[in-house]
Formats: sequence, structure tokens, C-alpha cells
Amino acid sequence: MKNKILLFTLLAFSSAAFAQSSIKGVVTDKKGEPLIGVSIQLKTTYDGTSSKDGGRYELNTDEKGEFVLKASYLGYTSYESTVSLDGKSQEINIILKEKISKIKAVVINAGAFAASDEKQSPVLNSIDMVTTAGGQGDNYGAMKTLPGAQQTNERQGLFVRGGTGTETKTFIDGTLVKNAFTASVPDLGARGRFSPFIFKGTVFSTGGYSALYGQAMSSAVILETIDLPEQSSANANMSSVGLGAGAQVLSKNKKQSYGLNYNFLNLGPYFKVLNQNIDYPLAPRGHQLDLNYRVKTSEFGMLKFYGYYNTTAIKIRRPNVNSLDYQNPNNLYTDEYGLNNKNIYGNLSWREFLGKENKWMLNWGMSASSNDDDIDTRILDQNENLVLDSNFLNNVAIDGNNLALTSKIVLERDLGGLNTIRFGGEYIYGQDEQALSSPYFSSTNAAQDHYKAGFLESDIYLTNDIAGKVGVRLEHSSILQAANIAPRASLAYKLHKGGQISAAYGMYYQKPDANFLFLNNQNLQFQRADHYIINYLFRRDKRVLRAELYYKNYDKLVKTDNATAPSFANNLGEGYARGFELFFRDKKTFKGIDYWISYSYIDTKRDFNNYLSLVQPDFVANHTASFVFKKFWTKKMFGINGTYTYASGRPFNDINLSNPANPNANAAQNFMKGQVQDYHNIGISLNYLPSIFKNVFNVFVLSLNNPFGIKQVYGYNFATQDLNGDGRFSNAEILPSARQFVFIGAFFSWGVDRTDEAIDNNL
Repeated sequence: MKNKILLFTLLAFSSAAFAQSSIKGVVTDKKGEPLIGVSIQLKTTYDGTSSKDGGRYELNTDEKGEFVLKASYLGYTSYESTVSLDGKSQEINIILKEKISKIKAVVINAGAFAASDEKQSPVLNSIDMVTTAGGQGDNYGAMKTLPGAQQTNERQGLFVRGGTGTETKTFIDGTLVKNAFTASVPDLGARGRFSPFIFKGTVFSTGGYSALYGQAMSSAVILETIDLPEQSSANANMSSVGLGAGAQVLSKNKKQSYGLNYNFLNLGPYFKVLNQNIDYPLAPRGHQLDLNYRVKTSEFGMLKFYGYYNTTAIKIRRPNVNSLDYQNPNNLYTDEYGLNNKNIYGNLSWREFLGKENKWMLNWGMSASSNDDDIDTRILDQNENLVLDSNFLNNVAIDGNNLALTSKIVLERDLGGLNTIRFGGEYIYGQDEQALSSPYFSSTNAAQDHYKAGFLESDIYLTNDIAGKVGVRLEHSSILQAANIAPRASLAYKLHKGGQISAAYGMYYQKPDANFLFLNNQNLQFQRADHYIINYLFRRDKRVLRAELYYKNYDKLVKTDNATAPSFANNLGEGYARGFELFFRDKKTFKGIDYWISYSYIDTKRDFNNYLSLVQPDFVANHTASFVFKKFWTKKMFGINGTYTYASGRPFNDINLSNPANPNANAAQNFMKGQVQDYHNIGISLNYLPSIFKNVFNVFVLSLNNPFGIKQVYGYNFATQDLNGDGRFSNAEILPSARQFVFIGAFFSWGVDRTDEAIDNNL
């Protein structure tokens, strides 16, 4: 009996000693959604399991004492907790926090269209820039198919959300570009200076942009040049407007490269074949030379140089609206406008990680530019003799030049989890000079400025679903003897898979243009615009939908005291712009077809320059829309691109409505009451990629702009006086150089085959 009792006691103690402990529960994320397949284990042991349906798990172990329970799952931060094992069952529910990663994190993008990488809501890449029909291979021409941009094809610059062309600034590798557009004559507009193919990243920010960029009151175009090429290559092109060639050489160790490109432009032969609306004694012609050098300074470091030289010459003649004989085609005076331009630009940038842990990054850049314009405006009679009459003040020679030197440094610290802080400073020296001379007067004007700025900005990622950007910029101008502080903030929240909402606010300052500083540089101040933006973005399966509401308030805009010959300027101007924009791009619904639709509505008014009241400016259409279509047939290596663009009629100042001879005239009430006709344009581009030469990438292009000859009127030029005494001021329509534009080109590349790139762009 005693032996049986002893045996029973030993068995009981043995059972207790070897009883298994059990841990069970549910694994979820912070939103309470169950996670399946989570690895759960006791550290320092071989015991473990994984979560099943509904996130449930159960782990059994023979271990006793204190251990660390660990749960790990791809894309989530590991969970660890100390547990005490005593042979009993216990319940532990685990909540995993999602890791913040570039792949899943929400993107702060209010106000910005980006094409630098797939995460940044790609819209237009370099291939898009040159294949968008109607854009004529120009960065800014393609950007005009995006919401926010106006179809101001008769003016220089990119006009965005109620802002003038000078309120949109271009930045290359972080530094400001002084003269981003080619020189042109009045009423004909201008192209961007730089080829789309030198850039790997393009951000078109219509508002709410980073504190790293300043002196752009309405919009910023932020461009990043390419790094090392994949291999050495050469290229050549021939077209109806010119020819060119270039080469890129990559070193054997693939750590450095250099390149050179030259292009010659001459529209003279083209204008002889297709008649123009304007008489060109000298058709546009020019030389363009650019060179680059790139070298890796470390595993992640890169030093880049880009240089550009351009000359342009053009001379046009138009009927003079101030002539009494304006309506008589056989006996009239002619306005002649001649321009010679020289532009030099250089950009040096360096990117480098500091320290062994790569937590600090240095971005440094400097640029220099010089631009010289020699302009002659003359009045000629029917025999092409100079008309010497004090009533004609157009007989003026203008020698204008500007110089800009920029240096900028940005230090960036990785704080982990995509959280980043960056800070730095910027210095710009600007010099503008202008000399005027005529038979009746002469003058010389100059303005110099030392502009200094400091900035601080941080990216804050609370989760993959919530992120923010907070920054501040401090600026000082020596010529204005003024300083400002510009806070900026953005917030993004992921609503659902593929969809997010963003909001942004910021203050943006800009110096008055140089021609106003010539008048009065002691009393003028910074102009200011406050941006308020809310944005919805959906991106999934090669589709992008973007909708945005915005409001801009303008303050301290420059006004002048005289409409024809301003002599004094002040900062009493004001204005606002508000609107709605929609963009949709689809590369999936129709096989092999890529298309996008954009629409913008804007309500804006300004009282600035020589305006008489707060009115809608003459460079803004209330409604603009574009439809862009691309299709490529791989078997035939043939593609077709099409663009239709619409803009409602823009206002203009019809002087005859405010003519004192009209008893019902009221200058202020009738200011900007005229309206031009709606704008319609169709662009068609045909691309053929034949295999003619071995190891040569060939592209033949035929591009037609406005092939159906739709009449386009941009505005009107009015006479400055009632020449006929009938109460009417003569006027002339502002028209394109020609109703149609035809481009024929052949492009060849040795060493780099872009066939797949061209095809993939349409698939």
C-alpha cells in the first residue's frame, strides 16, 4: 500500500513538472485587422508557431520560467514581450505596428505633378515630353496639357493658376535658373532652353512646394539632371528646322562620363515653303551648344556639371496700328523688331553622404548665367526708310543684360522611418542693366541685389498612412532692404488602398521684376501669395486620378502710376485666384493605348501693373482642358499621338469701350471687358521606328500642329490715339506666326537603343 501511494505521488509530481505551457491569442494591426502568417516564437528556444485564419495563434512549450515572446511579420515592426511560463495557459493578444517604408508610405504631393520615380505619382517623363503632340518637344509645351497651366502661347513663360509667367521659376539640380526660356519677340512666345532628355526627374509644382525653393510666387518647375549614362553613345538629327549631333562617353570603370551636343536652328527654308502671318526679314536662327561632365566621388556620391551656350537672332515686321494708313494695304507704316540674344548658363552640383552610417547627406550646388539682349524697334515707311517723328516712340534701341550667380547648400539628416530633417542656405547675386537710346532720348538703368535665404524643413511620418512636411524659409534682399519669414506645411492621409488626401499651406514671396526696380528700388517690397490646397489622389493599376481645390491670395503686387510710360511703382496691388482641377491618366483600360484628360476651372482677379481696377487679367481663361492620346503598334513599330486643347476666351482691354469720344464710356467700369474667341488646337504626331541600320536606333517624326487651320486669336494690339477722329482706335489681331506648323525630323542614336523605352511608354 505504501509503495502504491509513493508511486502515485511520484507520478503526480512528474506530471506537474513536465506539464506544457500554452500561449494563445490573436495578432492584428493597429486598425484591428487580423494578420495571417505572423511568425511567433520564444526567443532562445526552438518553440514557435504562426498565426492562422482570423489572426489566431497557439504556442505550446515545455519550457519553464521567464522568456521573451517575439512576433515578426514582413512590413511590420517586431513585437517583443516577457512572459512567465508555469505550465498553465495564458492569452496574449498581439498588435503589430506597420513599418514606415517608401513602398507603402503615403506621398506628400499637394500641388505637385512629379515624374522622378514611380512612387511620386508619375505624370510626364522625358519620353512624354517629346511625344506629346502639340508640345513640339518642349518641356513647358507638354506641361501646358496639365491642369493649372494656361495656353498663353503668345507670351514668354509658364502661366499657372492666375500667376504671370515671371511667377513660375525653374530650378535645375536645386538652383534657380534666371533665363529658362529662349529669347523671343512680342506676341510670339518662347520655348524652354533645355532638352527633356538631360533630366531624369521633373516636378511641376502648381503650388504648396517645399521651403527649399523661393522667389516663385505661383509655381515651381524642379528639374534634376541625369547621372551617369548606361554606356557610351552618339546621336544625330535632321529636321525641317535644323540639324544637330552629340556624343556621350562613359569611362571603362563606369565612374565618370562627359558629353557634348550641338544644334543649329534655321527656320528660313521652312518659312519659304509655308507662308507666315508675319513678315520675317530674318527668320529665327540660332546655335546651341551644351556639355556635361559627371563623376562618382564615392559609392553614393556624384559630382555633375552642365553647361549651355545659345545664340538667337530674329527680325520681324508688322503693320503699324498707329498709322493713319493702317487700313490701306498699299500705303502703311511698318513696325520692325529685331533681336540678337546670347545666353550662357553653367551648373555644378555635388551630392555626398557624410559619415560611415550614411545618416547625413550633403547637397551643394552653384550656377552662373549671363544673358544679353540687343533689341532694335523701328518704324519704317513703305520704302523701308526710318520714320523720324516724335509721335512714334518705337524707334528705340535697347541693350539689356543680366547676370546671376547662385550658391546653395542643403544638409539632410535621416532620422529613421523616412523621417528626415533638412536645412541650409542660399545666396543669389543678381545684376540687371538696360540702356535705351533713340533720336529723341537716351537712358541707362541698373539694379543689383544680394539675396540671401535660410531654410529648415522636416518630413514627419507618423505611420504609413499619415505624414506631414513642415518648413520655414527666411529671405532678405539688399535692393529692397527688406526681409520676410515664409512658413509652409503639408499633410497627407491614406484613405484606402491607392487613394489618399493631401493638404498644403504656404507663404510665397517674390521680388518685383527688374523693370520695376529700375523705376523705384527704395520703396518697393516683396510681393506675396498665400497658397491653400486640398488634393485627392488615386493611383492603381496604371491609372492615376487627381482632383485638387486651391485658393491663392495675392498681396503687395506692384502697380505703376502711368499706363503708357510708368515712372513710379508701388506695392498697392492685390488679387486672388481660386479654382478646381482634374487629371485622369489611363494606361490599362485599352490595350496599347495611353491617354489622359485634364481640366481646370479658375476664378481670378488682379489689380496690378497699370490696371485700373480689380479684374480678371488678360492672360487667364476661366476654363482649360486637354485630351492627350497615344497608341503604338509594336509589330509595325509605328505610333500615333494626338492632343486636343481647349481654352475659353480670355479678356482683353477694348480701348474703344472707354474712349472719351464715347458718351457711355467709363474707363474703370469697362476695363478688360473685351473677350477674345475660344481657343481650340489639335496636334498630331506620327512616329516610325524602322530598323534601317544595324545597331542604330532610328526615329522618324511627322508632327502637325493645328492641321485643320482653326483660327486662333490671342488678343488685340490697339493704337494709342484716335488717329481718324471718329472715336475709334485702330486695332490688330494677335495671331500665331502661322495657322499650321509642320515638323519633319529624323533622329539617330548609336550605342543606346531606346526602342523598348519608346514602346513601354505606350503600354
